[in-house]
Amino acid sequence: AFTGSGIVSFELKKKYKIISNEILSSGYHLSKAMIENNKVKISEEEINTICKSNLNKKTFIEDNFTDLFYTKDECRFLDNLHSNILEINDEYKRSILFTAICRTLIRKILFAYFCHTKALEYRKDEKRWKRNPAINAPIKSLFIEYLKEYNNNIFDNGKENKAYNMDIFDFLDNINEDIDLIYFDPPYGGTHCNYNSYYHFLETYINYWDDTKLYNKTKQPKDKLKKSEFTKKNLDSVFNKLFNKAKNIKYWLISYNSKSNPNKENMTNIIKKYKKNVIFNEYKLNQNNGGMGLKKGSIEYLILCY
Repeated sequence: AFTGSGIVSFELKKKYKIISNEILSSGYHLSKAMIENNKVKISEEEINTICKSNLNKKTFIEDNFTDLFYTKDECRFLDNLHSNILEINDEYKRSILFTAICRTLIRKILFAYFCHTKALEYRKDEKRWKRNPAINAPIKSLFIEYLKEYNNNIFDNGKENKAYNMDIFDFLDNINEDIDLIYFDPPYGGTHCNYNSYYHFLETYINYWDDTKLYNKTKQPKDKLKKSEFTKKNLDSVFNKLFNKAKNIKYWLISYNSKSNPNKENMTNIIKKYKKNVIFNEYKLNQNNGGMGLKKGSIEYLILCY
């Protein structure tokens, strides 16, 4: 229901039919390319020509983002690549290409999000780039590397998988499929998980929002970003709404964290309005490397409900 990086969907696709939903365009294209798509790949010829010079390219990224997250030459590369991607007619091939460039953009910015303005400054810090050489890697070669990697991992599970790009509540209202189990991995309330803000540049690039105002130092297109109810401080009502819409699905799996809001007791009480059995599987984080507000000593939950 919240596909994110797609890793759970990808693993489960090896055995099951997958219906995947993600509100962010970047996550949607990943699912379109790797989950819904069973057979389509980028040919060697297309890989060799995807970065060719495009006389019709625009300059939106170069004009607005030069020396913010990427250099002028890198921004020119991104403008040119976007024009080339749009000229490809196959929707799966476009999704593979967007997935590869999004992965490239994430790898080339330290901390893997777009809420700071020190990306190019960090590239000059030897300690930082030795720890993460990708931040100084040539953008074209890194993109081609990821493109080939994604391309080589596309597989056919013999099932009609489907990827959606919807708000979770709209998804649950409109999904017209028989679902045996739904996996929820929502943003953890109270841990500053505003993914719209974290990944705003990916959304701007994929959708090429050259017709909107960009706000603050990180150039966020706030008027375009899809707002999530999971950024609210009090999420009790949001989870009630979510679970009520999913009540007819027999099995739920929920990823959650002990530092999140609502807490374990309140979350249990909410779930029990809709499911009789609530089983918490717990994993304690022993290192401060969870990211997104997850701290050493906090507990990750995988909750089984039926």
